[in-house]
Amino acid sequence: MVRIFAMISWFHWVSTFKPFLYGARRKHLKNEDKTRILYRIFWIIIPIECISYCTAANLIEQSSTISEEETLMTIWLVHFAEFIPKSLVFEVVFDFFHYLAHRVLHNVPWLYQNVHKRHHWHLHPSALSTYEQDGIDLLISTTLPLTLTSMLSFPFSRIQFEFLLAYKTFIEIAGHCGLELKGYSFPQFPPVNSLSVCLHANDHDLHHTHVKWNYAKRFALWDKVFGTFRSSR
Repeated sequence: MVRIFAMISWFHWVSTFKPFLYGARRKHLKNEDKTRILYRIFWIIIPIECISYCTAANLIEQSSTISEEETLMTIWLVHFAEFIPKSLVFEVVFDFFHYLAHRVLHNVPWLYQNVHKRHHWHLHPSALSTYEQDGIDLLISTTLPLTLTSMLSFPFSRIQFEFLLAYKTFIEIAGHCGLELKGYSFPQFPPVNSLSVCLHANDHDLHHTHVKWNYAKRFALWDKVFGTFRSSR
């Protein structure tokens, strides 16, 4: 819960000095929209996030405790240095399963109408509308890919697991923030951006206006492999 509201608040603050995509043409959330989404966060999103946490908890190394000999520098440098390649592989695999699930949600009419359509009520999403989502939608598009990836992944230390959860929340909201930002979808290692596979907020914004493009969540890799990528720039 803290992660979700901290990230939403962060991007709300950033929006006070960063321009929105589409500018004046953009439709902003009404008060009733905000109330409805906040209700869903408390009663749907957070419980399912807890389920997702439990399904991925097997990633944590059983011996991953922080010893007294470890200094703060060791914790931040060594653990984070190991986290970079681990999270890159994890997110590429996660993105593959998410891509498949997301595409199924769009291409099976019943699933789109009854499960996923709510998330597309907002043609131009914002940080808060990230969570305009049904519970079954979240289970299919996020919890299931996370569970499958966790079964295939190598272990993370406890602190790396917390890094992973924080990263996933941050990048999920960043992808929906609707702001003109220069950031990329893998900020923990900027050189990855040179591979032309990282996504920007306007790439996912384009998915909300043109639903047959840009199904992936982290990288453009799988959209490019399967021919569904369209650049927003």
